[in-house]
Amino acid sequence: MAVVSMPRGRRAAVDPWVVAAFAAAAVVLGLFVVYPTLRVLVYPSLADYLQIPQQSRWLHAARGSLVMMALSTATATAVGAVFAFALSRPDVPGVRVFRLVAPLPLFAPPFMVAFAYILMFGRQGLITKTLLGLDVNIFGWHGLWLVQTVAFFPLAMLIILGALETVNPSLEHAARNLGADEWAVVRTISLALARPGIAGAMLVVAISVLADFGNAVVIAGGFPLLATEAWFRMEGMGDLKGAALVVAMLLVPTVALFLLERYWVSRRAYTTITGRGSRIERPPTPPLLKGLVVALCALVSVLILLVYFGVVAGAFTAVWGRDWSLTLSHWRLAQDRIWTLWTSVKIGAIAGVMTGVVGVVVAFLTSRSLPLRNFLDFLAVLPGALPGVFVGVGFVLAFNATPLGGTLWILATALAFWHLPMGYQAAAARLKQIERSIEEAA
Repeated sequence: MAVVSMPRGRRAAVDPWVVAAFAAAAVVLGLFVVYPTLRVLVYPSLADYLQIPQQSRWLHAARGSLVMMALSTATATAVGAVFAFALSRPDVPGVRVFRLVAPLPLFAPPFMVAFAYILMFGRQGLITKTLLGLDVNIFGWHGLWLVQTVAFFPLAMLIILGALETVNPSLEHAARNLGADEWAVVRTISLALARPGIAGAMLVVAISVLADFGNAVVIAGGFPLLATEAWFRMEGMGDLKGAALVVAMLLVPTVALFLLERYWVSRRAYTTITGRGSRIERPPTPPLLKGLVVALCALVSVLILLVYFGVVAGAFTAVWGRDWSLTLSHWRLAQDRIWTLWTSVKIGAIAGVMTGVVGVVVAFLTSRSLPLRNFLDFLAVLPGALPGVFVGVGFVLAFNATPLGGTLWILATALAFWHLPMGYQAAAARLKQIERSIEEAA
């Protein structure tokens, strides 16, 4: 057998297909992420940006956005981690029900959770007023906190679940054989190795909360937020320049969160998938931990089901909170607009395929040792910090005069790249756990 040795000091050449894919991904992200963003951000002048510190209303909105980001990210990620842990354990009771119920908020319109909770827990709410006789004001930061937790925890759950499912069960068995108790195994093995998923989930949830407009405009009340301020500037005042300045303020915490997340993850290695497979089943979940997980998942599942119950019940109620008689009059309006459902399905399917393909390809490329991969990494998470109305205006300014303008493709493309951080972070969290020696051996 002839042995071919590589001269010392030389490194294996990078696959030309990988380089070509990297260049193509950079062009795609530059065209559909950077270009529309710049078209809006360069609209104001430098003098306009220098006036931001003098706008007290915007500063209050920035403070409110940061507060909601901290609160909602903490609770949504915690709930998502609990659900992900439950779904990764086959011995948890009700895991099949939790697996079906947990993703439901992802299939709801952006404002549906807030709207349903107003029907259920507002001053004319079915639960608060009719059943309990309470006068509850759900509008404000506390209502928005609850709504954003329920609306965004599935994002965290899906990302963390992908990381937990790839943790080799033999590591947990080895830790127990060395004397670690069940709680130590969960803390030092399962959750520790899932750190890329947890960090990625926190980043996605945080930028989603910062850019959340649908829930905020329905239930935030007078609580100031940058996303709603940008919309009021653009839609209510016709002030595109002011809206661009407000959205530009969202990019500051986004960059800070991105750098913090990458620093936290890069401090350790998380490889759990090597060349040797394993068919060992996961060790049993501690009874006390199992009970706490089931109780929390059951409570959140009820909150999720109340969203759909409130919407469906409202569709058959004459006047919510006053006249509870059943009626079908509301459905006549729905029948007149049934064609919009088919349009939404087509746009959603196109956007979903685009997000999945681009997200996986970019995640694979950023896992390679290539120049500028950190920049590509940043571009993949940047769209999540932009409110939907801003992304829409950016695509109109950038592509309205092209063949994309006036077609469903421009809307599908805008939605696909706006949700790119979700697909990208989910794929990147899994790729961080795959040992590179497998590819090198192949």
